[in-house]
Amino acid sequence: MVGPSDFPGIAPTIWGSDGSKWDAIGMTATYNEWAAGAPRPTMRQAGQTVFRWAVWEMVKVAREAIEAAGITPSDLAAFVPHQANIRIIDEFAKQLGLPDTVAIARDITTTGNTSAASIPLATHRLLEEHPDLSGGLALQIGFGAGLVFGAQVVVLP
Repeated sequence: MVGPSDFPGIAPTIWGSDGSKWDAIGMTATYNEWAAGAPRPTMRQAGQTVFRWAVWEMVKVAREAIEAAGITPSDLAAFVPHQANIRIIDEFAKQLGLPDTVAIARDITTTGNTSAASIPLATHRLLEEHPDLSGGLALQIGFGAGLVFGAQVVVLP
């Protein structure tokens, strides 16, 4: 439950969107085009553009969240990124330079990319597998279509 507390368990949130790559993710047709006879619209994305953005730009956001929490990466017990794909997660963790002591959630291998739900699902699995992380600090970061993002440091339940 989230509510008033004498202990600050949720650090400031760093959030926003990046409109500079507005065409990196989109639909193949509009509803009106489909209604007029175009093939059914599907999602499309510029894979390399999105990959690079997710790794390089989101590392900056993650560092801002760590700084806003007033901690250093060595204070973290866990890193729980959006479970977009394993290559993004691994490269992201590498670029962030996390110490080996930080557990990294990799729930995508069993649950898949569940969009915004991937962070709480990955957190749950991580705590099931490593109950000793409870009470530690976790950096959580989500990002997705529209190139939106949000990151914060939280105390794990």
